[in-house]
Amino acid sequence: MIYLVNNNSSVGNKAVRRFFKLIFFIFITNLSRVVSDDYKLYTYQIAVSQESIGSDSLVLRGTLGSNFYQTSNSDTLIMKGGFWNIAASMFSKPPVVDAFIEDTISDGSMPVIARAVATDMNGIAGAKLFVQLGGSKDPVVIPMTALNDTTFEISIPESLVTVRNLRAYVVGEDSMAYTASSTYQTPAVEFGKQELGMDGIFSHYPAGLPSEKWRMMAWPGDLESKSTKPSDLNSGHVLYDWDSNNNKWNKPNTIEIGKAYWFKHKYNEDVVFKNTSTTGISVPLVDYTIKLRKGWNMIGSPFAFPATADYNPEMISGLYLYGDLERDGWNGPSNNLVPWAGYAVHSKTDNDSIILKPFEDADVASRSLSSGWTLQIFADGKEYFDHTGQLGRNKYAENGVDGYDTPKLPHLDGYIVTAMDMNNNGRFKYSTNIRSIDEFNGVWSLRVMGKNEPGPVSFSGSFLGLVPENLIIAVVDIPKRSIINDFPEKNIIINKNLHIGYDIKVLAGDETFVLETAKEILANIPKEYSLSQNYPNPFNPITNLDFSLPTRSKVNITIYNMLGQEVVSLISKELDYGHHTVSWHGTNRFGKLVSSGVYLATMQTKGTIKTRKMILLK
Repeated sequence: MIYLVNNNSSVGNKAVRRFFKLIFFIFITNLSRVVSDDYKLYTYQIAVSQESIGSDSLVLRGTLGSNFYQTSNSDTLIMKGGFWNIAASMFSKPPVVDAFIEDTISDGSMPVIARAVATDMNGIAGAKLFVQLGGSKDPVVIPMTALNDTTFEISIPESLVTVRNLRAYVVGEDSMAYTASSTYQTPAVEFGKQELGMDGIFSHYPAGLPSEKWRMMAWPGDLESKSTKPSDLNSGHVLYDWDSNNNKWNKPNTIEIGKAYWFKHKYNEDVVFKNTSTTGISVPLVDYTIKLRKGWNMIGSPFAFPATADYNPEMISGLYLYGDLERDGWNGPSNNLVPWAGYAVHSKTDNDSIILKPFEDADVASRSLSSGWTLQIFADGKEYFDHTGQLGRNKYAENGVDGYDTPKLPHLDGYIVTAMDMNNNGRFKYSTNIRSIDEFNGVWSLRVMGKNEPGPVSFSGSFLGLVPENLIIAVVDIPKRSIINDFPEKNIIINKNLHIGYDIKVLAGDETFVLETAKEILANIPKEYSLSQNYPNPFNPITNLDFSLPTRSKVNITIYNMLGQEVVSLISKELDYGHHTVSWHGTNRFGKLVSSGVYLATMQTKGTIKTRKMILLK
């Protein structure tokens, strides 16, 4: 409902007053031009009531109390255009505007009234209400109705009063066309059970959660009593959060805003919580702070629309979203949080936090893309995927492990994961590796691993932001002993079982470095499985065995006596491709020295057996 005022006499009086004020302003302006010469006043002419502002300066105040000229000369005061300054101080001040909206408003079941009071010596010409919806950039402008000379009112349209929430302010204008704004009004909007459904326009799960799949989720809004009871959920739902104090998974007693939970929906129906009995209120549209603990955190947005996350990338990594409609795996990172979705965030300390911005913030979104280059890595299979891999350079990053390098995310039942070896020690523990921009050439070692993925798996990439001039990217496919020079335009298809890992090297730099390094890597890859003759031979009591693997493989190297009895197992594990050495100290599996004689060293891999005869002499 909009309140209208129709008072002809009042409107006429306002017009008369504005006319005479305008005439007076013109008169003062022209008078100031006539008497705008400079005037010199000696200090003895300044009355006692006029204020000294220092030992060597004076200030002259007008009748309204405003300073219109001051000088640093202790003997004289120069005043220019005095009448003009007096006129300006009288007529150029903007109005004072105060706006009023209830702290908590309804979701459309009744009118929401916005009221404003504006005052100004020149009179108020009008007022407008600016309403900005959560997640939007531009406000909706609504002219307000004048109740009297200073008070204005309007009923906010029902279409603007939703769980998306709103931020409002009033702009008042005086009769001299000067304007001023009120402070922001950030109410909370009450919502009912239908408003809380997953089928909202911004929901990550508009059709509900997929059945029989783990998903991370969070509740938008501030639920009734700031939490809802998981016991209210059907027994066919499984809900967990992480107890960081006791390092264990926990079935929570309450559901909190700003926090995410692992959730599995066990029914065939894929819609849940659509008709919940829980009610609550939206969170006011101000920056929302989520405090983090050291390590991985599960967080969610309290807003019912996409929100931008602002954080220190040197200390915090994220945001990672788990799963899509069909497959399992990690997406990200991203700077935006959407309703109902939960995110994994890694923090280096217990003192950091993420600030969620309820309105569009272009500076936050583009900040990371302007500091270097990043190559996003994708591994996509039939059942699982991993979209978290990133490599590149940043002007704030270091070459060693720092805040720009993210550990591998935890995985559930099956998985595909692309991991990186940070220190060339064979430990693939990181999903991202961002290095210093001070260097141009570099090699990144990656390994694609998986469980329960039938394959094939596509390995691909995409640049984020600008690509430096003269930067060349090439990929060395270790198992296939091949070079892909046009990566990321061309991808790699992996058909092998990923349980032992698939090794890939990404080369980035100038053309000469990339081509020469790729050739060198290929030259150092063994062409076949081999087991060399032990040395020394005969030996007493230590001897060495060199062996080579053309690809990462499960290897068993075992010592037997001439009766075919196992003496000791030297190696039984997965090893990287390349050249390796193992030593035998002439002992059995109990650590006791064996007798002199002839022994057999056997290397067994998938599909291959190599044997060498050795002589132990005491």
